[in-house]
Amino acid sequence: MWETIHQYIENGPVKAEILESVLMIVGILILRGVILQAHFRRNPAMEIEEKRRWVVVSRNFTLIFAVFGLAIIWAAQIQTLALSMFAVAAAIVLATKELIMCLSGSLLRASTNQYSVGDYIEVNGLRGRVVDINLLNTLMMQIGPHTLVGQLSGKTVSFPNSLLLSHSVQRDNVLGMYVIHTLEIPVPIHLDSDAIVPGLQKLLEKLCLPYIAAIERHLEEVQTQKLFITPAAQPRITRVPHDDKVYHIVVRFASPVQKRLEIQQALLDEFIRIQYKLLNNKD
Repeated sequence: MWETIHQYIENGPVKAEILESVLMIVGILILRGVILQAHFRRNPAMEIEEKRRWVVVSRNFTLIFAVFGLAIIWAAQIQTLALSMFAVAAAIVLATKELIMCLSGSLLRASTNQYSVGDYIEVNGLRGRVVDINLLNTLMMQIGPHTLVGQLSGKTVSFPNSLLLSHSVQRDNVLGMYVIHTLEIPVPIHLDSDAIVPGLQKLLEKLCLPYIAAIERHLEEVQTQKLFITPAAQPRITRVPHDDKVYHIVVRFASPVQKRLEIQQALLDEFIRIQYKLLNNKD
């Protein structure tokens, strides 16, 4: 019986490679679906970000396995085609340069674990929270539009993974559930910093106090486990000269990721109130 089926496949209208390719792809897709459903059923309380991460990772692995499987099945035909296309290989490389760079950037990201789904990153001036990653590009929910506004704008922005080869990646939540956040506030040069900084410092310490002890423990664990040189958890405010018109107040504090925007906005509100009072008193 199996010999008859084999002869039919070999001599029939459907080539064996085509049938094997279809069966392999269907099998991989079914296996992926079964694994995902089983994992989700075993972990019903899994957060949506974690589910999304599993879906993205499984999809990328499925694509890689499918490509390798097709390469094995069609190896003989690919070898024949490669020999016949040797004369135009240089032209193909030039035509697919951007594609190769995107795949190289994707390989670099995966090997160095630069970022994953749910991370806050900035690449070449593009800021956002990663929602999808594939072999060619990365999709983010945009943050902005102003640099001091860290809220999601509701728009998506994508960039080719080739940017990872030529631009640095800034990742906000490298310390996990906590973040070291820094912002610069430009101040007119004629406003006395001694009338501004103490009020901001007092408010900042009050806002950060509930989290400092937990953050210090977390930073010690990160330093022990990953051998990172972690920054201090205590909030700090420094004054930096800029030009003859403004100077900058640099605010640095540690907080949970979901609280940093709330603390930042409270500081900005307090600064605006102080600035308004100083300007009115001067006038």
